[in-house]
Amino acid sequence: MKPLLLALIFIITILDSYFYGRGLEPYQLVFEPLIIPSILAYYLLSSKRKDRFILIAFFLVWMGDLLLLIEWGSFFLQWAVFSYWLMQLSFIKVYRSYQFQYSFNAHLLGLLFWGSYLVVFLNHVYSSLGNMKIHGVVYGVTLSAFGSIAVMEMLKKVSKKNIFLVLGLLIFSIRDVFLTYNKKYFNEEVFTFSIPILHGIGFFIIIKAFLYYEQDVLSGDYEKS
Repeated sequence: MKPLLLALIFIITILDSYFYGRGLEPYQLVFEPLIIPSILAYYLLSSKRKDRFILIAFFLVWMGDLLLLIEWGSFFLQWAVFSYWLMQLSFIKVYRSYQFQYSFNAHLLGLLFWGSYLVVFLNHVYSSLGNMKIHGVVYGVTLSAFGSIAVMEMLKKVSKKNIFLVLGLLIFSIRDVFLTYNKKYFNEEVFTFSIPILHGIGFFIIIKAFLYYEQDVLSGDYEKS
């Protein structure tokens, strides 16, 4: 069953990417809202714990996608970013349930990586954000903080779960960057085909990382950080 779901996720994502790139909005309206539910089906089939905060994250990212899809003004864009921000907080909540220690000094290298990434990006687009400045900064800082901790955990212990989480967050953040350039810097759809692919793949990899965390806990192989 899971291979069929993986194939379905791939097909839906590719079709959405094609319709987005071709500007075929009626078809995009059909396929884009199916990406997250198809990944949710995979999660429900794979997870034995079905963490409620991961389920909340699914709902929030889906709401953000719908708001971006219809986007009848800046109000919808603001609420989309707010939904994605709450999604990140939900993921952080789940992640902290698996990570029991925190050291600011140990996480400086990760902070340098994600912080530099955020500063360079905001330095380029901040003046173009308009009424999205606060939303962009808060979301960016939250994602960078999450990513920096994940990077340091990966460097401390190289494992599938840590690698997948960092990779998923990085891919999802690149998608965010492309969207920001489209919406606020270029004011047109410059990045097209890549956005749905980065969105679907990035989110799926993040979910896969949490499934690996869960699997390690249930198997008794998990070591507290």
